[in-house]
Amino acid sequence: MMERNPFFKHIGFELVNSSEEEILLKLSIKTDLLNTNKSLHGGVHASMLDTVQSIALRSVYQCPVTAMNLDVHYFAPANTGHLFARAKLLQKGYKMAVLEAEIIDENATLIAKGTGTYKIVRNA
Repeated sequence: MMERNPFFKHIGFELVNSSEEEILLKLSIKTDLLNTNKSLHGGVHASMLDTVQSIALRSVYQCPVTAMNLDVHYFAPANTGHLFARAKLLQKGYKMAVLEAEIIDENATLIAKGTGTYKIVRNA
């Protein structure tokens, strides 16, 4: 479903693996996603963390979810190559869920990490 999302396509996200055990999101860095420092814009990191967490939650709940809060920690810059994001469910509730996700590069360098609180939108 996310692959039909225009924003998902615009940024260039690719869903590499979508199983019960793992959601793996990939991004090939393009020059139009870089900031004035010639590194990946922080908003792209945030979008990638939010997207992988949303996909993970949708696979668990089988209904729409919406972010209520997203905290992002930036550890290393990236300006070329590929990034990969995975999410882990920390708390599963009826109305809300909390996840953490991380972005690594192709050398397994931690680029960014974040946590998100999501509202579960039942009967939407």
